[in-house]
Amino acid sequence: MEKASGIKRPALILFKFFRVVVILAIAIALAKLLISSKKVPEKKEIVKIPPSVKVMVATPVSKVMTVDAFGTVRPRKLVKIAAEVPGRIEYIHPLFIEGGLIHKGELIVRIDQRSYKLNRNAGKVRIKQAKTDIVRLKQDIVNLKNDILLSRASAELAKKELKRLQALSESQFASKNSLDRSEQQYLQARIALQNITNRLSLTDTLMEQKNTVLAMARIDFQKADLALEKTEIKSEFDGLILDKFAEQGEYVNPGQTLGSIYQKDHLDVDVRIPLEKMKWIGSFFENGKTPAAKVMVANFDNMESHVWDAKVARVKAKIDEKTRTLPMTLEILNPDVKVKNIFDLKPGTFVKCSIIGEIHQNIYVLPRYLLKSDNILFTINNSHLKMKKVSVLRKFEEEIYINSGLAPGDQIISSPLPGALDGMELTIKLNGK
Repeated sequence: MEKASGIKRPALILFKFFRVVVILAIAIALAKLLISSKKVPEKKEIVKIPPSVKVMVATPVSKVMTVDAFGTVRPRKLVKIAAEVPGRIEYIHPLFIEGGLIHKGELIVRIDQRSYKLNRNAGKVRIKQAKTDIVRLKQDIVNLKNDILLSRASAELAKKELKRLQALSESQFASKNSLDRSEQQYLQARIALQNITNRLSLTDTLMEQKNTVLAMARIDFQKADLALEKTEIKSEFDGLILDKFAEQGEYVNPGQTLGSIYQKDHLDVDVRIPLEKMKWIGSFFENGKTPAAKVMVANFDNMESHVWDAKVARVKAKIDEKTRTLPMTLEILNPDVKVKNIFDLKPGTFVKCSIIGEIHQNIYVLPRYLLKSDNILFTINNSHLKMKKVSVLRKFEEEIYINSGLAPGDQIISSPLPGALDGMELTIKLNGK
């Protein structure tokens, strides 16, 4: 048995070896068959394609130069409501509250008037008394003038009687006592005439004094009347209450602030313009005019913003030394126009202002990113890149204004072009593809 198994083992090994050789032969034959049946690839030449770019056509336009600035809305006319006379507040307008609208001529505050009315009535009485004294003095003057006439006539009669008795005394027909009594009567008549004349001469001074008293009485009455008038504080315009610091029943002193009111629909904006931007609006001021402007609420990115018309009302007389800017005031022309579903334009609103300046003709407005260093623009000329140097009039926000270096119809490359070389061949993308 051991010999039989020994004989079979070499035969088994030989069989396995033969099987491996057969498999390898078949694999080699299949490989040769595949290689022989493989097609030879065709050779193609590499064609260099020029880069494709997008272009935009240069078109000249007219452009208005604007100068933008930011500012805060403030009232053009703001009035502090203050007491001019002391007293207790007996009336306050129902709309004398922050934001309340009070019309022109309406009573805002009234102070207790009782003592002021008494002073005014006392002034009337003093005027009436002074006028009565003047009338009495005038009648006294008339009476004195009549008394002078009578006294002068009496003195003339006494003088004639004295002369008659003197003549009789020389003929010894009149006694010494009669002559003495006549002289005494004549002297008394002269004294009475002199007294009346002196009293009449003093009437001018008395009349001046009475007129002075009347004038002072009238002045006192005017003071009392003015004080009474000052107890009532009325609005001089249609206005909105900005602040309120007093209540009904409160005692106030002269000069005490009760609140403040600003004129409705009269609003301004103070802005500061850098000196280098003044060249865009400077010609308006040289011709004696002031440029128009537009005002809109700033920071309204997610809300509808309205634009209000405005104009430059005045330019301040001094340049700000710290910022080197020129302060000016814009007058809003239509502040009563409401922003839809938001609010009226009110003091304190932060706004963006655009001052409308000069108009420049035949300039090219392009996106700012198209301008390369050294004021170069990439253009296409006969399917080749041409680098054009241009003159930039102004860089404004995301745009550039070019006033020379371009011609109408020039094709400006608007897409990125890495590795750009002047004169390189290009192709234009059609329909943006």
